Amino acid sequence: MFSRQYLYLFIVEFILFGIYYLLLSTLPVHIMQMDGTLGTVGLVMGIAAPIAAILTPISGYLIDNWHDKRMIIIGLIFNLGSLLFLPFIKLTAFFVLVDFFRRLGTATTGAATRSRILDLLPQNRKGEGISIFTTSHNLGTALMPPIGLFILNQYGFRGVTGFCVFLILIGFAIIQLLDAPSRLTNNKAQDLNQRLSVNGFKNSLKLASWVPPLTLLIMVIAFFGCLTFIPLISEERSIPEYYSFFTVYGFTVFISRLFVGRFSDKYGRELIIIPCIILCSIAMVVLAFSYSLAALWLTAVMFGIGWGSAFPTLLALASDYSAENTEGQTMSIMSASFSIGTALGGGMVGTISQYFTFELSFLLLAVLLLLTLVLFLIDFRSQNLIKAER
Repeated sequence: MFSRQYLYLFIVEFILFGIYYLLLSTLPVHIMQMDGTLGTVGLVMGIAAPIAAILTPISGYLIDNWHDKRMIIIGLIFNLGSLLFLPFIKLTAFFVLVDFFRRLGTATTGAATRSRILDLLPQNRKGEGISIFTTSHNLGTALMPPIGLFILNQYGFRGVTGFCVFLILIGFAIIQLLDAPSRLTNNKAQDLNQRLSVNGFKNSLKLASWVPPLTLLIMVIAFFGCLTFIPLISEERSIPEYYSFFTVYGFTVFISRLFVGRFSDKYGRELIIIPCIILCSIAMVVLAFSYSLAALWLTAVMFGIGWGSAFPTLLALASDYSAENTEGQTMSIMSASFSIGTALGGGMVGTISQYFTFELSFLLLAVLLLLTLVLFLIDFRSQNLIKAER
């Protein structure tokens, strides 16, 4: 399973999300240093993601029906172009425009790499393969933000973007080592214009089930909504050394993803996803009433196991549901759900907390997760009935 092709794609995914998390920590600082406001930061960091997510399914369609390797390259080109422009932008509107192309590039490349990975994996090891593959995100989260902040302090934002450009160029070099895509061999008899028609795109949106991307969307809203406000909650409640939350969370996610995939392959995706949704719901309740570092660590462990295990398992489940040669479209829709969730999460928690309390916002998210669980159980049962009839 862990071939050279797998390793190449793992490195590209690490570069892609390493840059994503590096800019997530440095771009707001750069905007504030340019006499921007918190409102400007929120606009730039929040509005581009959902707009880019709307166009992501088009990328998925091209991955399936044109060329997944070329779509990886196109996504990297979008990132590269955005990075070259970022240091010279002065107006907020241009920040939003450039960040839109960067996020679209990230979603495009990410959907293409995961689609190729799922093509490489044997059916009985898809959960294990995609779960370990997503540890590249954890490495990016752990390593890149501190590196980015160090470069920003030493060399300014141009140094940050220069380092990112260097990483993108490494990604381009690695992509050249990938084999030609095997998924297109079944489509050679079809005319390219027919495959890329508007009707063909509409048909590609007819997933066997929209519940995996919906479940992912709700879990991302809940998790990132809480993650955004951990520092503010901790300061408000005088919780010392709250930054250790992220260390505990990151370590827990990394460990869980090394084992959860094999378990889901052997015993079923639902035996991972159902407990994970419940665990995240409980974590919301615990966080709502956390006033000590120990309670914060407990929340971090529950989030680490719950969200950390659910994410790759939902990717594998979506792949299980997808028809032949539609992995790209499926992964692009999952990427779109992720992007929209990251944008909505902070806004929802922030808005509810502004008018009411943090406790109420977290409790409402816990209820929303349980409602999603009910929907997931109904859908999972119906999908199994359909399989049984077939």
